[in-house]
Amino acid sequence: MKKLTALLTILVLLMSVNAFAQIDPDADSMGIYFDLGATQTCTTTAAPFTAVTAYLMITNPSDPAGVSGWEATVVVSPNAVAPAWTLAAGLDVDGDPSNFQVGIGVAPMALPAAPAVMLATWVGYVLAPTDVVEFTVMNVAGSVSFAGTPGYASGSNAGTLIPTTVSSGFPYTVCAQVNACDVVANEDMSWGGVKALFQ
Repeated sequence: MKKLTALLTILVLLMSVNAFAQIDPDADSMGIYFDLGATQTCTTTAAPFTAVTAYLMITNPSDPAGVSGWEATVVVSPNAVAPAWTLAAGLDVDGDPSNFQVGIGVAPMALPAAPAVMLATWVGYVLAPTDVVEFTVMNVAGSVSFAGTPGYASGSNAGTLIPTTVSSGFPYTVCAQVNACDVVANEDMSWGGVKALFQ
């Protein structure tokens, strides 16, 4: 009975802190986070008209030379007041504010490889602590570079294209939220793995 109680306690704790999990362990994953360490997928506001900052990031890029360009669509729903995106580097050649087709340049201009590479920063004002804002990352429709996924170009050769997964998995689902936390992380731990901890 003690093992079962301990197991249930651990499961409840794991579910309640999923907003502050470890960095997505998958290579070449793209997602929205509320910290530069790419661990927080949920945040809250405590007062009316609060500014929220979110980061679009690639976690665990497989290319050691970094990122010379990237593509993604980010849907923010419903949108906050006065939303604005700022690129970490480069130029977005797509005119749609939700779509990004960004060229940066190869090394030394490329964004350096790191466990979490920040591509862009979003800032918006959330009107009330009861307002839920959701972020979804997906492919750019009609892209000639990536077939149905977001992706990036190698930091040493802009012609080497690397597709990414999305931190919440496929098909595209919400990968970050403000004032809610129903995000399902792309976790490697199985139920059998959790049970094995207590046997």
